[in-house]
Amino acid sequence: MTERVKARIHVRRSLPEPALRVALRKRAGLTQKELAEILGVDRTAIAHWEAGRRTPDGSRLDDYAEALEACKDAT
Repeated sequence: MTERVKARIHVRRSLPEPALRVALRKRAGLTQKELAEILGVDRTAIAHWEAGRRTPDGSRLDDYAEALEACKDAT
């Protein structure tokens, strides 16, 4: 059990390539501002993440990855 817990702690969500991040958001009909509001971040954070200039950390990474998954499902 301990090893399974340790393994899950070190698992990081991976993000799609920047161009796909943009495509997923747009396909779901969201603007950068709308996605930012959903995630509780500034629109410029979304712009940086989509351009690949920055990567969200901690829970923001998980939330952003989950939002992109939801964008896949929305299409």
